[in-house]
Amino acid sequence: MRALLTVSLLALVAPAANAIPVRYDFTITNVQFQGIPPGAGTADGSGYVVFDTDLAALATGGHLGDAFLPTIDLSFDWLGLHFGPANGSLSEVYFDSSGNPYRWDLDGIVSGGCGFNCVQWGTNDFTIAGTGTPGSLTGGGTALLTQAGVNGVAVGNVSWTQVDIRSVPEPGTLGLLALGMFGAALRRRKALRA
Repeated sequence: MRALLTVSLLALVAPAANAIPVRYDFTITNVQFQGIPPGAGTADGSGYVVFDTDLAALATGGHLGDAFLPTIDLSFDWLGLHFGPANGSLSEVYFDSSGNPYRWDLDGIVSGGCGFNCVQWGTNDFTIAGTGTPGSLTGGGTALLTQAGVNGVAVGNVSWTQVDIRSVPEPGTLGLLALGMFGAALRRRKALRA
């Protein structure tokens, strides 16, 4: 019984996980091409990115960036080119004082490329800058796209919306539920013996 009480107290004082995935759906409207147009056609682009707001804990002054950051999911199509987690990543996030993201950047993962927030002509590369104001659920931005072997770039305007993702129980919540069920079973067993 003493062990059950100890485990119960530890479960209550364990820090609760605050992981909240956030998803941004975005569209890209073609504005112009510089040099030879990359990709195929002139179709507008679209995609989404999902990442965890726990990244705010790593931010300095509300900013975390200039690195390939953990992304839960990413999908982006524009001008016949597709990018996903294997060749694209979240690269920068700005958080408001409550830890909510309001600006984010996505970049292509290109070996020997020009870095973040730029594109290297002649490579399959992209950058998308989604901008907003603290507390905003929508915003704008800009996008650039290049293609391997093509000396040119596509430029587009970005429109984005934050999409609500229904939260799932955290492991700590499930642990507390299991502990409560175990305690109820022990209490019932004790009552039946009496």
